[in-house]
Amino acid sequence: MRNIEPLDQLTGWEYEDREYWERVYALPENYIEESAVTEGNDGENEFDARALDACVGRVVLDVGCGDGPFTIRMAERAEEVIGVDFSRIAISMARKNLANSGRKNLRFEIANAENLNFPKETFDLVTCRRGPVTDSENSLREAQRVLKRGGTLMEITIGERDKENLTNVFGRGQMLGSERIIALKERLLREAGFRKLEVKEYIATEIFPTIRDLTIRLKNSPIIPDFNAEKDKEYLEKIEKAYKSTKGIKTPTHRVTIIARM
Repeated sequence: MRNIEPLDQLTGWEYEDREYWERVYALPENYIEESAVTEGNDGENEFDARALDACVGRVVLDVGCGDGPFTIRMAERAEEVIGVDFSRIAISMARKNLANSGRKNLRFEIANAENLNFPKETFDLVTCRRGPVTDSENSLREAQRVLKRGGTLMEITIGERDKENLTNVFGRGQMLGSERIIALKERLLREAGFRKLEVKEYIATEIFPTIRDLTIRLKNSPIIPDFNAEKDKEYLEKIEKAYKSTKGIKTPTHRVTIIARM
């Protein structure tokens, strides 16, 4: 494994939303199995397959790696992989998973997507699975900076219609009121200097067999800001009444996949 060193060590607790993700990874509910079935193509498997193919023999940076299971899968094919996340708990868990995997061409580091702390033109491929790379001009410019000439950025992100029936009931949600995600992402990518874009959207249906399964998801994801099962009980009851079918509670899943090159 080559020695790619960060430019600087991280200092402080300056990251936006870090506290939220620390709480999520610390939740016991995060390890309680939920049941959900997807009907239709949500793009996840297709994206994963393309990312795994793209990383063969490459030096890869996985931004927003969480506790690292997909990053470890990429390391089985890549020359070298570095996974970064701004959650200290997530990185601690990822390092434990790495130790169990036995991979020697992978490491996990704490880093902010807007300050990646690696020299320019370090990576052949930057990947991000529902993470922060295309969320801001700063994070996109950082991805561009650390990519080698001719390198590739691959991301799958959340579309504006994701879980829209739930957010309409709650009156709040991570995507509520968002503009068209495809238009937003394409604009940000071009402003950051990416020219060769392949942007595609997928809409499917996700079905939660019981309200308990849905509640677990809402607790360990940012779908509904400040979600609290007790305080939001009335909304959960409305959702169960309005959207429960013989299969379970149906919600739309909206994903956007991005492949961008300079």
